[in-house]
Amino acid sequence: MMTSSPIPRYDRIVSLVFVILIGLAVIFLVDGNPNTLRIVLGGDLPTISLSWLLIASLVMITCAGADLLARSHPQIQARTLPTINLGLARFEMAPAFWILPSFSVIGSFAFFRLFSGALQGTAFVLALIAAGGSLLTVLLGQHFALDRRPQVSHTAQIILQVITYLLAFGCFSAIYYTRFRTLYSATLIGITATLLAYALLDWLPQHGGILISTLVGMTLAEATWPLNYWATTFLIAGTLLLVIFYMAVSLLQHYALGRLQRRMVVEYAALGGGLFLAILYATLVR
Repeated sequence: MMTSSPIPRYDRIVSLVFVILIGLAVIFLVDGNPNTLRIVLGGDLPTISLSWLLIASLVMITCAGADLLARSHPQIQARTLPTINLGLARFEMAPAFWILPSFSVIGSFAFFRLFSGALQGTAFVLALIAAGGSLLTVLLGQHFALDRRPQVSHTAQIILQVITYLLAFGCFSAIYYTRFRTLYSATLIGITATLLAYALLDWLPQHGGILISTLVGMTLAEATWPLNYWATTFLIAGTLLLVIFYMAVSLLQHYALGRLQRRMVVEYAALGGGLFLAILYATLVR
């Protein structure tokens, strides 16, 4: 007889989301100040603002909270987790559960701040709604994805996939918007794609770990190079990168599950080609 699954720690989850939203609200206020501290590295290196340093601190808080929530699940306790050995103490971690919560904060801030000039306060509200909603959904989704009941686990994994693709679109669009040199933009997009692909593929048996996810990141990084020479909007560029990311991850998922067939490859190629032509047409007629 299948035992009942543990109930999510709603008190901890809501508390973590609440803390992150307060911090994000403060960061948006700081970011709106034209006199905010900015670190100029010199040369053609990107400028780092105080807002991104504060976002980094929120990400660390998010990772710590997500790690505690994940390791409290009985299914995680049965797994072999990465361990840090400090001699007198050993600490287990669940880094695969850090990625989506972190990008819920990063992606929401990076994407909606692009509209702060046009939408002003509305962009601030949308960012908080997106960050809070995605973070809450991800934390609950990661809990139920570990459920022993296949139907519950499968539904949670589908929801996590949808959130991941939305976060990927937001991050890809925001990085392209900056118009950094290809060396920097391709690196950022490659790292982002690698981490998000790992978050998606980690649930699959024999998915190949970080190596196969790195191949997805390299594919996106290489696609960024010609895209930087294409005079298009950041939303169209983000959509195109999302299509490539979706196709690469989907094919790898089918391969890991032993369901990859030639027909699927043709279908995904036709889908990607059709979307590319549609995006190209939208770019030429605008």
